[in-house]
Amino acid sequence: MKRGFVLGLAVYLLLCLVVGVVYAQMVVIDSIVEGDKTIEVDTQLLGIIQGNVTVSPGVTFQLDGIVIGNVTVEKGANLVLNGVVNGNVILKEAAAITLEGIVGGNLYNQSGTVIDPDVIKGIVKGEIVNL
Repeated sequence: MKRGFVLGLAVYLLLCLVVGVVYAQMVVIDSIVEGDKTIEVDTQLLGIIQGNVTVSPGVTFQLDGIVIGNVTVEKGANLVLNGVVNGNVILKEAAAITLEGIVGGNLYNQSGTVIDPDVIKGIVKGEIVNL
């Protein structure tokens, strides 16, 4: 009986540890960052980045704040845009975007998947250029 309880408790603690590690990998930026920034781990922006942003391959960048510059989404990366990008957004090969925010410039799409302006929920003030 005690052995089952101890084993159950050990499994529970292990699961809590694993879940904690998963959540620890998401970085939240809720301040003003000056200068260019490379996003190398899954990140949520609640603040402002005053510079250009590059999203590294395989990373998700949830942009709920403001980028005063351009955003380049590298191969296999994902941009969830609910906020504002003052400049252009460039999607490289196999990059993905969920666009419900505002792109102040152009959206240059090299992802391989055509973006239909009538389907997106967000606003692109410039042009959508499918390359």
